Amino acid sequence: MDMNLKARWVAYTELLILFGISLFFLPLTALSHPFLLITSPSAFRSKWFEAFWRFVGPKMAASPLQVDHIESLLSRAHGTVLELGPGGGDQSYHLKPEKISRMYGAEPNAFLHDLLLQKLTEAGLGGKYTPLQASAQPRSLLPALMAAGLIPSNPSGLPPEGVFDSIIAVKSLCSAPQAQLPATIAVLQALLKPGGELLFFEHLGNNTDAITQGYAWLMNWVWPAFMGGCRLDGKLDAVIDGMGGWAKKDIRPTSEYQGYEVFRYTIGICQKA
Repeated sequence: MDMNLKARWVAYTELLILFGISLFFLPLTALSHPFLLITSPSAFRSKWFEAFWRFVGPKMAASPLQVDHIESLLSRAHGTVLELGPGGGDQSYHLKPEKISRMYGAEPNAFLHDLLLQKLTEAGLGGKYTPLQASAQPRSLLPALMAAGLIPSNPSGLPPEGVFDSIIAVKSLCSAPQAQLPATIAVLQALLKPGGELLFFEHLGNNTDAITQGYAWLMNWVWPAFMGGCRLDGKLDAVIDGMGGWAKKDIRPTSEYQGYEVFRYTIGICQKA
């Protein structure tokens, strides 16, 4: 088999495998929580994703193609830190507890919070860590920050001096609706202190190969429903490139990216002016 065709097949099959694993946990969740689907469909979806993520999260965190990139990124986090979508805390061992004074994890799936706290305790951050039931979108994140006493609960706006020294996103901003992404990133920038850094390792939409783009477009019709809202057409890099207010923007695909993959894994270190 031609190596290019073989590589494409492996890259395209990765999505089908993840899709199949998620589908496998759907009836298991329905059997173990038969009334949750009727009484609270949103809670059922969260429980379904929790079961799926407890299985695949550690495996994805250990990927040899990603682990060194995530280590180099998360080891920069310092001071007061906000992590977006930490899931079950599978990436927490990359953090440097001695550099972090306080840390908050905005994880919308409350069913993962016990595992999240366990992993952060194992990483040496248990006494410094607070989980927040929130996503990255402003309408969810800002009320949670208000409830935690991090920003004022009045309409005067966000603190001009910022709140966080570092904001982390590891494969989580893919779940933010793309139409809302500019507003989401603008709020994250406002939450950073001057000189603070937005640190992200995200999979973005393929922008180099028409065949892969077509495949991702087809998969994206069903993918979010089975993957906790994850999308395959992320344009985080384009959104940040179009913004002002950054002293430094270092955004680049990982060196392993060949151009045909559905997941264009990208590293970003963006420092607020």
